[in-house]
Amino acid sequence: MPLYSEQQGSTSHPTLVFLHGFLGNRNDWQSTIEALKDDYHCVTIDLPGHGRSAGCVISLEDGFENCHQLIQFTLASLNIHSFTLIGYSLGGRIALDYARTQQDQRLQHLVLESCHLGLDNEQEKTQRRQFDLDWATHFATNAIDESLMQWYSQPIFDDLNDIQKQFIIEKRSHNYGVFLANMLLSTSLANQQCASHFLEKTDLPITYLYGEKDTKFAQVASLFPTLNNIKIRCFNGLGHNTHQQDPINYANTIKQLSN
Repeated sequence: MPLYSEQQGSTSHPTLVFLHGFLGNRNDWQSTIEALKDDYHCVTIDLPGHGRSAGCVISLEDGFENCHQLIQFTLASLNIHSFTLIGYSLGGRIALDYARTQQDQRLQHLVLESCHLGLDNEQEKTQRRQFDLDWATHFATNAIDESLMQWYSQPIFDDLNDIQKQFIIEKRSHNYGVFLANMLLSTSLANQQCASHFLEKTDLPITYLYGEKDTKFAQVASLFPTLNNIKIRCFNGLGHNTHQQDPINYANTIKQLSN
């Protein structure tokens, strides 16, 4: 079965395919899509373990490859022949690895938001594997509200106030901990191959977006090679989740990529 997806806008327009982050779903993109759907064919996909693809369990050993196959199958089922792939956080890592490995001639542009390029150090990979295992155990064995409160207490979410965090926790409380644990382990950063070499040699147009307050991914942005096909965009005053914090500005940025 393909992953669950929804389409908005005319299929006669250029296609944008959106991949959400960990704990999210297709609806996270809606405010951005409202500003894009008159000019683009917008496709949102629920990743395994999330939304209406929650029951899709992928391999712990080949999680990225499984995701790629499911995305390919989903796009084929929608008869999509050319597209821009837009991924946020976990969705960005999956999108980047898709571009690195699939050599999909339909892929015309890669847009990455606040995502890692992959680790190239075995010690860091070991540490990250344990980090993700601890979180997976937490999600699988505790009430979802408790897990979410702990998750959004991490420093990367410091730009959110208590009211914003509570709103997000309520929004994410529909998730199932065991399915999240499977996805967290299957697509761990420890399992992602570093994309630095791919970025140095590819001629695929790539745009990396991040928020000024997101210091971790501001540092990641500095790791991109300086090439004509790679563009970096910082959103002033924003944090980790730029497309939800300023969807109109985000949508306008996407439109500019086509000009």
